Amino acid sequence: MTGSDETTGSRIATYRKLAGYTQREFAEHTHLSLGAIRKVEQGERLPTYGFLNTVARTLAVSVEELTGQPYRGKERADARVHAPIAAIRAIARAYDLPPQWRQQPRPLDLIARDVDQAAVYRAAARYTALGEMLPALLEELTACVHQLDGKLRRRAARLLASCYYMAYCLAYRLGYVDLASLLEDRLHWASTLADDPLSIGLSRWTRANGFQVAKDYDTGLLVLERAYEQLSADVGTDPSAAAVTLLGSIRLRQVTQASRARDENATTHYLDAARQLATLVPDGVDRVHYHLTFGPVNTTVHEIAAQIELKHPEAAAERAKTLNLPASMPRTRRGHHLIDAARAFIAVGDRDAALNALQAARTVAPQQTRYHPMAREAVRVLAGQHRKAGEEVRALAAWMGSATTEPA
Repeated sequence: MTGSDETTGSRIATYRKLAGYTQREFAEHTHLSLGAIRKVEQGERLPTYGFLNTVARTLAVSVEELTGQPYRGKERADARVHAPIAAIRAIARAYDLPPQWRQQPRPLDLIARDVDQAAVYRAAARYTALGEMLPALLEELTACVHQLDGKLRRRAARLLASCYYMAYCLAYRLGYVDLASLLEDRLHWASTLADDPLSIGLSRWTRANGFQVAKDYDTGLLVLERAYEQLSADVGTDPSAAAVTLLGSIRLRQVTQASRARDENATTHYLDAARQLATLVPDGVDRVHYHLTFGPVNTTVHEIAAQIELKHPEAAAERAKTLNLPASMPRTRRGHHLIDAARAFIAVGDRDAALNALQAARTVAPQQTRYHPMAREAVRVLAGQHRKAGEEVRALAAWMGSATTEPA
């Protein structure tokens, strides 16, 4: 319906007009400020997730329709990054077909090595490389789950759950929300076969994201609270480092959902709970387990993002200026934080800091930045705020409109 070259603001204006609202009527209906609607539609302000969710719900469209995802592009590199989606969709659809219909998989140890490599690609947001590995891994591990039994079957299921999570991340980041929802279900199926509380915890954490995408934060928070209680019961009173990471990640997801629901008290409560868990992280250094990152730094990263959603951009920008992200933190986390920092800097009018954050995000996680709707919109806002955008902004905008030259 809308062209790929349109901005989020122009798409909002198009859908608003089709629904029969003037800007003033739309402001009254949504309880959004008239000034915010005008500035977002004109490309002068970067919308928050809460703003987008309210608009999408009111106009009965998805957020992805407003942001224009998936961004297919016109270059060969764009085609490569999207190419595995059809194969992943087909494999997820045929997950329960008889084992005799499947090819003989390699030994599980060999497959596990490739799963580890895929995990490296996911943590670095190398979408093309990750996507090229996933279809074969999903197919082989599905065959293993159907053909093996006992401990080997449970190990294969644990590896399969890991691959379904990585496939979920790829689909979600590229804007294929319908596929992400299907993969969320397949992740749950594999994790239950694995008989591993932490794999099951990962699947429940992931499921809550579906409610976040649907803007159903109340249900999402209930799902997360139940996941926390169930995992706590499973791991006992002396949780392992991996269990602390999963438990802490659940709390951080609650911070995200509460802040997008604009519930300041709940956000503070979950932040306090996350900080308490972060004291259990060895040496105070963020750890990665089951693809999730938790520790004091990632807790601060989530606090900054929450302050943006709660309309405290000054506090977010001030904290972002002083936060140093360790090189050990996965590139996906660093890149995502830098995009959030750019949002905060734009909101407080610090154009140079916003541009520097976006350029740093491009360096740290180029494919994540290129396909992230908030990063793309941030560049558009920077370009639109000044008649002469500047060579650096124009170069960044041109890069986002064509294939990245960074290695995949």
